[in-house]
Amino acid sequence: MKLTIATGDYAHTRGLGQSARRVHEGREIAIDHVVDRPAAIFRRALQEPLPYDVAEMSLATTYVLAARGDPRFVALPVFTSRMFRHSAFYVREAVRRPEDLKGGRIGVVRYGMTAAVWARALLAEGYGIVPGELEWWIGERQFFRPGGVTLNEAEGLPALEAMLVAGELDCLLSVDEPAAFRAGQVRRLFPDFGAAEKAHYRRTGIHPIMHTVLVKRALVDAHPWLPPALLAAFDDAKQAALEWITDTDASSLPVPFQHGWATEVRALMSGDPWPYGLEPNRKVLARFGELMHAQGLTERTLEPEEVFLPM
Repeated sequence: MKLTIATGDYAHTRGLGQSARRVHEGREIAIDHVVDRPAAIFRRALQEPLPYDVAEMSLATTYVLAARGDPRFVALPVFTSRMFRHSAFYVREAVRRPEDLKGGRIGVVRYGMTAAVWARALLAEGYGIVPGELEWWIGERQFFRPGGVTLNEAEGLPALEAMLVAGELDCLLSVDEPAAFRAGQVRRLFPDFGAAEKAHYRRTGIHPIMHTVLVKRALVDAHPWLPPALLAAFDDAKQAALEWITDTDASSLPVPFQHGWATEVRALMSGDPWPYGLEPNRKVLARFGELMHAQGLTERTLEPEEVFLPM
């Protein structure tokens, strides 16, 4: 079998291309590993005809596809990106505390993107600030629209940045550092976001999932052995990356204190800090299903088994 697998450029997926031929229970898989920016993969993966056999996908989009009963894909419990989002809040100088955002104006490129779902949860859970009480501005339309909020439209991220600098927004949610932040015109709401993220994990036990992996349903229907083979391939690639990062012989990344923070992470997140499979991630996925419904992005709360193969 020949498969095209598209993911971002991650240490924990590079092994897919390095071992381009795999044998699983006597069956050989030839892998063409396509590497690109995740956002570009997301857009192309949903186009017809489907360009990839296996593709990285936004977690929020995956839940929306499952809620709509999209027949084209099945989701593997493989999670290519996980990030806390305390660092994503950029505010004007007058906003000193999260509570200052009550009744405020917030911009985000896409309201329904996964990072924004988790970021809104931080405001609601920690500070009682719910989406319907805020004025929302978006830079791009998305194929799914939320209920319970009104969205005002701007022309992309640069326009939202300019609104923040001009004081027309109180906050911008952005996964990338805005140019205005680098220029010192705006600040982070959580300056010591690393400490805030660790405290959040200790309190909740949730390490937010951003991206997962979709497989063509036709392939899975025709080859039931394929999902376990893919899970094994992704897991082997991840384990190789963890060994590479924690190797104490030499530094594998051009980052000081690498081994110290790797040791700290393993102590904080006992066992595997980046688990695959449904059961090790049930708490995070169940919470995300609740958030998608609470934020008007799905009509009901989806259970993890309704979205992912039970592996």
